[in-house]
Amino acid sequence: MEPVPLILSGFHCLLPPTRTCLDPKCVQYTNHQQGASRPQELSDPRSTKVTIFSRDYGPLPGTRISLYCRRCHTRYHHNYYIHDGASRRTYYLTPPHYIHATDTVFVDKGTCEMFTAMMLNAWTSAGNCAQVYNTSIANTEFQHLLPARWLRLKLDVELVWNALFLYWLLEDSLENGITLELEQKANHTIRLSKGLKERNKRFAGTGQPEWNHACDSCCWLSKDKDGVVGAVRSVVIDGISIGRPCCGHHDCPNPLPSVKSRFCYEHDHLNRRCCVTTCSAQVERGFQTCSNPIHRKLETWVHEQNKAMFQLKRRSAKAGAGAPQGAVEEEDGEDEFEIDIIDIHCEGKPEAGNCKVKARFGRRRTHNEELAVYSCGIIVGRATFYGSEAPNGVKLFLKGLFPTKRSLPQVIWHDNNCKIQAVLCADSDPTDLKYFEGSAMPVDVFHFKSKHKESDTACNEHCNPADWDELITEDGKWRFNSSAAEQANVWFGRYLPIVREMEATRYNFFLDEMIKRRNRATVRELRIKEKSPYSIPRSSLLG
Repeated sequence: MEPVPLILSGFHCLLPPTRTCLDPKCVQYTNHQQGASRPQELSDPRSTKVTIFSRDYGPLPGTRISLYCRRCHTRYHHNYYIHDGASRRTYYLTPPHYIHATDTVFVDKGTCEMFTAMMLNAWTSAGNCAQVYNTSIANTEFQHLLPARWLRLKLDVELVWNALFLYWLLEDSLENGITLELEQKANHTIRLSKGLKERNKRFAGTGQPEWNHACDSCCWLSKDKDGVVGAVRSVVIDGISIGRPCCGHHDCPNPLPSVKSRFCYEHDHLNRRCCVTTCSAQVERGFQTCSNPIHRKLETWVHEQNKAMFQLKRRSAKAGAGAPQGAVEEEDGEDEFEIDIIDIHCEGKPEAGNCKVKARFGRRRTHNEELAVYSCGIIVGRATFYGSEAPNGVKLFLKGLFPTKRSLPQVIWHDNNCKIQAVLCADSDPTDLKYFEGSAMPVDVFHFKSKHKESDTACNEHCNPADWDELITEDGKWRFNSSAAEQANVWFGRYLPIVREMEATRYNFFLDEMIKRRNRATVRELRIKEKSPYSIPRSSLLG
């Protein structure tokens, strides 16, 4: 083996975790007659100058060394190895202490853990993580002593996300015994994307590690007169209005070419249609509306109201004084405006009444995130709703999350269960009604008291939680917390500023990762409170 030079520039030298080839077929024979052999030693070292962002000492210069197996033509790096001409790099199963954020930047495990804790517990954005590191951890007192030719000494948003996504992927691979393989001939963003998508597929539906959770707070065990033990599990369903850019075509789940796009590839032709939702005419060059003067005047007003001068004048004027009557901007951030045409077209009011027109000039965003939360606080699953939180969508979400009747909880709380019951009963195919017939579907206690009318006969008949004896303890208290989803939404909703401009793959991966880590913390709290958390065998629920 050729010796690795001992005189290296930098504070750290990052070597591969092995000095011999990992392929068992690569051996060196020490005695051909007796068949004695040893693993093939690595040689041909190559060095590259890198920057290492550490939690304890700030940014430091370092050198990474790669070694080569001449027999199987594999080059071993600090984080991964790759065969000559291969299109994929294979990462070691045990995550290294230093995470390869870009070709010339490493971030240590301690820094990744710190950023993860900041995001999980304080909803800190990647930009603020970088700012905290650069202003408090990075030691600026001796930076002038470091080599002037070194690459970079400040973290930025891109480096934070690159390091965290790869760190979380490597941890996930270790937990599941999966070897992580990513594209070699691609930039770091594209390379990570494939790994994120594969993890997203595994987490969809039943993929959350705590999907099969149970404890004394969300599962009640009782015995009947014959001594047979029965279980009553409780889950709460609720939506929260956080989202990301999506295709402007209603309910389209296709990914966007970029987060700035208005439509996906399939519906790209709609970019050439007038932004007024009731108009199918083609736009004119340089505009988002057709030649209709009313539509054009609407577009002019929208552009003006986005200018700083116009905004200041509107703030100083009375409400509505500087805008066409009826103009509104959607609360969820959609650039959709409803204009009373008559106010910008003519003075008088026609006998037929005013006519309103809606237009969408910007991007559509997903409608909401639907969460399923066990009554103990464990978030069992999540789904993105694109167009609305319709009862049929909630039904499909439940069937995807609990794909067998055995896995379906015996109590399913939702603030609109009366509408879901109506959909189930009105369906000509009784399959779904039979699927849910073994589960109580009450409206959660808060909404039933405050939001549902006493005159709603169907709701009182089918969704009153007081109608189920299993939901009430012997001392007259509610057995399960029916507000668990509302409480989880308080935590979940604070990620809106972080994910608002994320593309779909990173959005799903990040939210699933935060949920997974929050669930771990919740299990620890349940254990401290002696609520006996445990996992039901998945084969028992899915068999």
